[in-house]
Amino acid sequence: MTSIVCPLCPLHCDDVQIDDQGLLAANGCPIVASALPVEHSPPDRAEFVISSEPSRPLRVVTTGVDLLTARQLASWQAAGRISLTIESDPSIEALLQTASRDGIVSATLADVATHADLVWMIGRVDQTWPRITEKLRLGSSDSNAKQVQRFSQCTADELTGLATAIENGEASSSATGELARNANHWMSSKYAAILVGPGAFASGEESLSATMLARLARLRNAKERCVLLTLDAAATLRSVCLWSSNTSPDATDAGGQTDAGRQEVEFDLRIGSPLSTESRTAKVQLGGSDPGPALAGAYRASAVAGLHRPSMVIRGDGSVSLPLAAPAKVNLLSVAQFLDDNLRDDLLRQPS
Repeated sequence: MTSIVCPLCPLHCDDVQIDDQGLLAANGCPIVASALPVEHSPPDRAEFVISSEPSRPLRVVTTGVDLLTARQLASWQAAGRISLTIESDPSIEALLQTASRDGIVSATLADVATHADLVWMIGRVDQTWPRITEKLRLGSSDSNAKQVQRFSQCTADELTGLATAIENGEASSSATGELARNANHWMSSKYAAILVGPGAFASGEESLSATMLARLARLRNAKERCVLLTLDAAATLRSVCLWSSNTSPDATDAGGQTDAGRQEVEFDLRIGSPLSTESRTAKVQLGGSDPGPALAGAYRASAVAGLHRPSMVIRGDGSVSLPLAAPAKVNLLSVAQFLDDNLRDDLLRQPS
């Protein structure tokens, strides 16, 4: 058995085991358990032709990529040769936008694991990142174990109720929402951490709720430590784009609405798996799992960074860059190699 850094979710656990048959194991993680043996890949499907209309650049969407692919995409994006979009959960995207606009008091997973005495998880945290409890050491049996509270979602009204409870100095059984009814835990903590997962905020209220939650956290920091954090699958791509051009790609949710407020019919190319079954369609998909013709007109497998080829990746909390090994050898091109080999210059047009 060999230990590798896992490329399959933004936790990027560094203790995933791979055996001689190419099977992965990670303490019962369902994401790893559902992965194909690393030497296997889904079959190609349909004629794979990447093309764009002459009047616009190639529309490319992804939930996240490794460092080498990110550099290639960022270069083409900066040159106007492609229009790059990140597909992300609206709640996570709202928190990231709030951090970019207003700043937030944040922390790394390691900081929270070491210092926090209260952890609030809002949204589909455990389902999306199955080993998060283990990584935050929330199963500790010692007397100083952290309090952990899970909330399926919070609305703007519930955050208002929490603010009122904090202002009054105590929780009330008649308060609006579970957050307010648990305000005493918030106010008694010395180091509170709020982990925002997919679906954390009510639909249509994501931006408002993220802003309110960030302000509550900042107010709490006047007395005790309080941090907000999430895990961004596109952390590497966003960072590379910001380093190279001081801009970040547009974001879209699975329903197709971009942060620029416009909707498109479909993408020309998707890199990696779609965010969900509600994602917008793409003419072709390169890499990831084949979602079928409903979401991708054609599919080609590609070498996965961390399984088939070496690269690097930034953990979803932005804390560290991790090397990705290549434990298996397969006859597959990387995304960057495939695009270099198959895209003629006239298909990557400058916008007119």
